[in-house]
Amino acid sequence: MKKILLLIGMIAIGLTSCNKLDELSDNRVEQIDTPEKIKNILTSAYPKTTNTYITELASDNIADNGANVPGIPFFAIEAAYWKPIKEYWDTDGLHNFWQYHYESVSLANEALQAIEKLGNTQELQPAKGEALLIRAYAHFCLVTTFSKMYNPHTSNTDLGIPYAKTIEENLIVKYPRGTVAQVYQQIESDLETGLPLIEDRYYQLPKYHFNKKAAYAFAARFYLYYQKWQKALDAANVVLSGDVSELLRNWKAFRDGANVGSSTKNNFAMYYTKESIGANLMLQPTFTNMLEAYYLDELYDARFTHNTFVANNQTLGTKNLWDQDAFNANNGYPLYWFTPFVNTTGGKYIDIVNVGKFPRFRRSSSNYGTIIVPFTTDETLLVRAEAKVMLSDLQGAMDDLNLWTKAYITDYKEQNGVRTAHINTGFTIQNVKDFYDSIDYATNTPEGVTQKKHLHPSFTLVEGSDQEAMIQYILQCRRVLTLGEGLRWQDVRRYNIEVPRYQKYGNSGAYQVPDILTSGDNRNTFQLPDEVLGAGMEPNPR
Repeated sequence: MKKILLLIGMIAIGLTSCNKLDELSDNRVEQIDTPEKIKNILTSAYPKTTNTYITELASDNIADNGANVPGIPFFAIEAAYWKPIKEYWDTDGLHNFWQYHYESVSLANEALQAIEKLGNTQELQPAKGEALLIRAYAHFCLVTTFSKMYNPHTSNTDLGIPYAKTIEENLIVKYPRGTVAQVYQQIESDLETGLPLIEDRYYQLPKYHFNKKAAYAFAARFYLYYQKWQKALDAANVVLSGDVSELLRNWKAFRDGANVGSSTKNNFAMYYTKESIGANLMLQPTFTNMLEAYYLDELYDARFTHNTFVANNQTLGTKNLWDQDAFNANNGYPLYWFTPFVNTTGGKYIDIVNVGKFPRFRRSSSNYGTIIVPFTTDETLLVRAEAKVMLSDLQGAMDDLNLWTKAYITDYKEQNGVRTAHINTGFTIQNVKDFYDSIDYATNTPEGVTQKKHLHPSFTLVEGSDQEAMIQYILQCRRVLTLGEGLRWQDVRRYNIEVPRYQKYGNSGAYQVPDILTSGDNRNTFQLPDEVLGAGMEPNPR
C-alpha cells in the first residue's frame, strides 16, 4: 500500500511547539493519570473549526452577486467556483479544518491510551465510548470533506484519509492514506465499539459531548452515507423513541417575543442554539469568520449569499408542496415559523435571504466564534425518512415528513394581519408524486432553474418513480431545514447533483452561468491543503 506523509505537527497546534513534539506522547499520557483528567482532555477534544462556511459556498444554496463585490476572501471565491484552494491560513480554510480535526483525533487517542494504562476499568468505559465517538466523528468530517462520497462500486479504490489510531512522537510520520472503504470500515468499528459505552450521567454538560442521542444521530447520518439503510433507521429510532412530535423543535416559539426578544438575527440564533432545547442534540463551539465574511450578514455588501434568486427559485420562496402558489409578494416567507431575514436594499450588492442560526461571540482578541448544532432531532427525522424510502417503506417516510412539516410550517396564510387561508401540512405519497411531476427538471440556465434536480446516486433510483419523488421531497425538506449549515453540499455529492453557479452581472440584475459543477465532476471533492500536498500526500484527482 502506498505510504504518504501526514503532518503530525498540525495535530499538535495549541498543545506544543514543534521542537517539543517528541516529548508529547509518553509524558503527556503519563500525566493523564486519573479518570477526571481523562474526562477533561475529552472535553477539549471536540473539533474547534467547522467546514460549514466552505461547504455552503460550494453548494447550490449560494449565488454570486457580482464579480466586482469588494473585500471577498480569496478562498471564498475559490470554494464557490470549485477551484484549488490556496493556503491562506484562513480561520475557515482547509488547512485549519484538517489541522483541528486531526488534533481531535490525537486527543482522543491520548485518552484511549491513558484508559488502557489505568486498566480499562468499568469506571472508564463511558470515557472510552466518548473517545471512540470523537475519533470516529473527526475522521468522518475529514473523509466527507477530502474524499469522494461512499460508493459501493468505487470506494475500494477511491482515496481515503489517514485513520490515525496511535499517538506519534515525530513531526513527520508515514501513514497510509488508504481508501474510502477502509476509512468507513474503521469509523464503523469505532462506532460499534463506542456506542454501547456512552452514558449521559457521565457528563455535567451533556449537550457539549457525545451524549447517547447525539451519538446515535451521528451514527444515523454515517450509516445513511454508508448506504446501510437498516442501520441508519435503527440508529435514528434510538434518537426518536417516544412521541416524535414532542421531540422536534418548537419552531412556533420563534414568533414569541418572550423567547427571542426583539426579532433580530442574533436573537434568533441565541435561541436556536439554546442548550435547554431538546431538539438540539449536541452543541459545538467553533472558531469561524463566517459571521464577519458577510455571507451571513444582511447589512453589508456580500458577493456569495443565499440571495433572492436562489430563495425564490429553489428554496424558501419557490413553489413547495406546502405552498404551491409561492403566495404573495413575500414569496411565502411568512409560512415559516422560523422566518428568514431578507434585505435587497441599501446597496448594489446587498441581496440576501438569511436565517438566524449562528450567534456571534468573541473568542479571543482576534478571533470570533459561534456555536453550531451538528445534530438535531429534526434532521435525524429526515435521515430516518430517507432510510425508509430506500427500504421501500414509502408510507413510513411520508408519516415522518408530515411530522416535520406540521412542526416547521404554519398552518395558515396571513396578509395584512388577517388569516386568509388554511395551509395543508399533511400530504400523501400521491401528493408528492403529482407535485414533482408538475415541475420540470432544472437546466443549467438562469431560465431553467427549479428545485427539482436530476439525481445520479451510486444506487438505483428510477426517474419518474414514486421513490424518486419521495427522495426529491426529502432533499428539498433537508435543504430548507439545514440552510446555511453546509449539509446541502453532502447531498449534492451523494446524489451527484449538477450545480450551475448563477452570477449577477450588469446593472439590470440579469444572471449568467460562468461555471457548472457537472455530475461526477472530480471538483466536488476539495483538494487537500497545500501544506499536506507539499509533504508528499497523494492529491485528489482533478
